[in-house]
Amino acid sequence: MFADKIELTMSETMLVAVAGILVVLLELAILSILIVLLSKVFRAFENRVVMPVPEENSGTPSPAPTAAPVAPAAAAAPAVAVSGGLRLIDTDERTAAVVMALVSDQSGIPLEKLSFKSIRCLAPAGLELEGVDENTVATIMAIVSNESGIPLERLIFKSIKKVEE
Repeated sequence: MFADKIELTMSETMLVAVAGILVVLLELAILSILIVLLSKVFRAFENRVVMPVPEENSGTPSPAPTAAPVAPAAAAAPAVAVSGGLRLIDTDERTAAVVMALVSDQSGIPLEKLSFKSIRCLAPAGLELEGVDENTVATIMAIVSNESGIPLERLIFKSIKKVEE
């Protein structure tokens, strides 16, 4: 359109500038849509639910599982148990059942309407506690996670100590 002209008028220069700005804005809009779509795809993969292994139904009830002796967990990798789609991290089934019952009772929501993906022990090995009980530690960790906006599983607490006044 303007290839044969040596000099452009003011209106032609403005037209070229506006066209350039529109091209840049269009590319930015396409990039933002791509980012949103990719984040949704990655979240879908991240939030995949662990599918329970189907049990064979032989007609006789299976014996109740017995608790295995707890061995000390390695510091690098937490102990993870998968039970019917529920991930238990550094905790046993009995403790998980108590936690689920407490959540149901305190929230007033029936247990069958609650869905738990994972239950993690709040006091991992190596956490030093001085002058505070486990309930206070759980409260402190939940408040820090809530106020900072960082998920609890991404926070690392090395020690929690009570400061005397």
